Amino acid sequence: MRLFGLYIIIAAVLIGCGKKKLEWTPVPDSVINKSNKNPASKKRTEELTVKTKDGKDIAGSYIYFEGLRDSREPAVILIHQFNQSKDEWKADIVDSLLVMHYKVIAYDIRGHGKSDKQDGELSGLLTDSKQAPEDLAAIVDWAKVQKGIDSTKIAAIGTSIGGNVAIYGKLKLDIKVAIAVSNGKNTFEVFTGYDERMIGRAFFPKMNNLLLISGKKDGDHEAGQKWILENFVIEPKEMKVFDSDKHGMELIEEHPEIRTLMLNWLKKYL
Repeated sequence: MRLFGLYIIIAAVLIGCGKKKLEWTPVPDSVINKSNKNPASKKRTEELTVKTKDGKDIAGSYIYFEGLRDSREPAVILIHQFNQSKDEWKADIVDSLLVMHYKVIAYDIRGHGKSDKQDGELSGLLTDSKQAPEDLAAIVDWAKVQKGIDSTKIAAIGTSIGGNVAIYGKLKLDIKVAIAVSNGKNTFEVFTGYDERMIGRAFFPKMNNLLLISGKKDGDHEAGQKWILENFVIEPKEMKVFDSDKHGMELIEEHPEIRTLMLNWLKKYL
């Protein structure tokens, strides 16, 4: 009898552990191009160049299933962090988005990758509201006239400076969903024009459909994101903090569950 009771206790513990392990839905594996029998499942990357209002050429990649190029689907714009390029977005993330029937656009912020050089010093991109945000505006304008993109269902995911560009898109460019990883308070203020002076005013536009992600030990990014969420965002909104000092894409790579978190947010709100 005692042995039987012990078996029950062990089984209960194992079931509890199993539930904890399955708290995150597994990230879909990269399944693209495993078979060429169905042309609709073959990934295609189309290089593109768009021109900003201030005359900069911005390089990007438009990624989709070959057989679905003209099928109207939501689109996800991927925006890299400072001193990186669109190549930071690896196949595991891109392919997972394609499997969920999203078109994908990744581009190089000016001064990075194959895009035109920025005006002034590269670091000036962090404090200039007229440069990096204009790059996204040009990409969004391009996306909205593509036959295969549902212009009412565009999302942006960004890391670091890219996160604040994504939030700018949510606030100013009619992007439906924004996800920001390791974005900072100061650049948020510069890009959006939202700062302490806005707090307490009777009315100003607030954002929704915003997911913020940061590392607890990554400087003041957690505090900055919390300040943004509490003062300028309405439901649906969410913030996830991980016990890490990693920043941007390094945080995503350290915690693969972030990929699933982002995919689930898109599935729910895009």
